[in-house]
Amino acid sequence: MRFSQFCDQAEDTGQEQKLLQFLQQEDMKEAETAFVKLTRVPVIGKLFAALVALGKYESIADFRQSEHYPNIKDWNFSIDFEKKRMHISPNEEQRRKIAEVFALIGAAAALILIIRRLLGRRK
Repeated sequence: MRFSQFCDQAEDTGQEQKLLQFLQQEDMKEAETAFVKLTRVPVIGKLFAALVALGKYESIADFRQSEHYPNIKDWNFSIDFEKKRMHISPNEEQRRKIAEVFALIGAAAALILIIRRLLGRRK
């Protein structure tokens, strides 16, 4: 389910408190330091910034008012409190965007190699 749907279901319920407690656990604090480093990665950096910010709010309603919520609301989200696992994956639209970014990076790298080869022959 999408994160926005999870928020609709969990807001003002026991799941909201479980989520916020889950994000405050020591294991998640260690993961948060890694998430902070990943905020500079294109495409997914904003997602990790939103995850870090989510742990600092006292309620989902407060988080929804933040600037970070739009960056995570459309991602697929599932959480298993018993196994202490959270899974976030891109939806189809985001997968398409990620593929476009990688295609542009690949095309730019190919163009640079072609130009270097052509310029290298002239010398």
